[in-house]
Amino acid sequence: MRSRTHMYGLAVIMLLTLGRVAFSTASPFAYGLIQGSCAPWDGPAIGITLTAEPAQCERVKGPYISMGVWRGLPIHAGQTVKFGSGSDAGFASRCAKEGDCQRAESGTIVFDKYEEGSGARGNYELHFKGGETVKGNFDVQWCKTRAICG
Repeated sequence: MRSRTHMYGLAVIMLLTLGRVAFSTASPFAYGLIQGSCAPWDGPAIGITLTAEPAQCERVKGPYISMGVWRGLPIHAGQTVKFGSGSDAGFASRCAKEGDCQRAESGTIVFDKYEEGSGARGNYELHFKGGETVKGNFDVQWCKTRAICG
C-alpha cells in the first residue's frame, strides 16, 4: 500500500512538471536592447527592441518587436504601462523587417527591473488585429546612444 501511495505521489509530481513545461514556452524574441528615444511630439521616451538573434545598437536584422513608452517617465521597477484605444502611453509593433510592421491594437508592458543606463527586465502582452496575442519576457541591455528630440 505504501509503495502505491508513493507511486501516485510521484505521478502527480511528474504531471505537474510536464504541465509547467508545456505552458511556459519561451518567447521567440529572446534578445533585446533598450535606449532613449523620442515621443511623437518630440518629448522624451524609451524604446525597446526585441529580436530573435543577438542585436547591436543601431542595427536590427530579421523579425523584431518594437515597443515605446513616453508617458509615466521616468520608468521605475514595478511599473505597468498599458496602451491602446484611449491611451497615449506608448505603442508596440511586430515587424517582419525594417519598414514592414504591424501595430498592436493594445498591450501591456510590465517592468520588474529598470535601471536607466544599464537595462530592464519584465514581460509584455500585445494584442493584434484578428485576435492574435503575442507575449513573452524581456531582459534588455541599455544602448548608449543619444536621442536628440525636437
